[in-house]
Amino acid sequence: MAKLATVLACVVALSAAGCGDGAPDPCARLAGACVEVHVSSSTIETIEAIDQLELDVLFGDSHGTTATQPEGGGTVALPLVTAIELELTATVDIGVVAAGKLGGVVLGTGAASTSLAPGARTTIDIVLAPPAVCEAGGFYCGGDKLAGDAQTLYQCNGGGVPLARGRCTYGCTIRPSADDVCDGGPMTCIEGGFYCGGNELAGDPRTRYRCVGGVATSPMRCANGCVIAPAGTDDFCR
Repeated sequence: MAKLATVLACVVALSAAGCGDGAPDPCARLAGACVEVHVSSSTIETIEAIDQLELDVLFGDSHGTTATQPEGGGTVALPLVTAIELELTATVDIGVVAAGKLGGVVLGTGAASTSLAPGARTTIDIVLAPPAVCEAGGFYCGGDKLAGDAQTLYQCNGGGVPLARGRCTYGCTIRPSADDVCDGGPMTCIEGGFYCGGNELAGDPRTRYRCVGGVATSPMRCANGCVIAPAGTDDFCR
């Protein structure tokens, strides 16, 4: 459906966003489907400039992270523009989370979502705001201490961009005293069966669990993602 390597290899260097005919077109040099990313600062605490933009991209059933910097080094003032190229064979939903950094310190994070067809281009706007404090390694629904989509589960990445774990088909549940989880939905899991989080068992979409008494047990993290198998077959790590 989409090639992960393309995301990592084809992110355009940061440049200041302008107006009118002289404004840069970051998609112009890219051959595939392109997401033009406009990044600005919130008014809560103004971010004047950054020297690195980290991006977490969730597209279809694929995921990738990358970073881009100004050509020639130095800093670039906000607002700025960059682009992400994707090689697609079908229309996919895309979620992008960004972290603007200066001297290795995250000044602000923001997120936006869109959909994109093969060979097409679209534009998203991301507003960077000061991040809330989250527990490194913990799981959070988008908007709960982490920038992101409310129906997607993310991992707190201390000192970097939040990392998408996966979309929650049945919604994402905020749990103040524990990791947030993707809801398992209305179906009841089969005793002893194995399920990805969010598929009949509440949990992390990139973790496989065993159903015991209707509860998720024996969590096993899947390095390359968890695959939901056809009904009657155990889910498995990719």
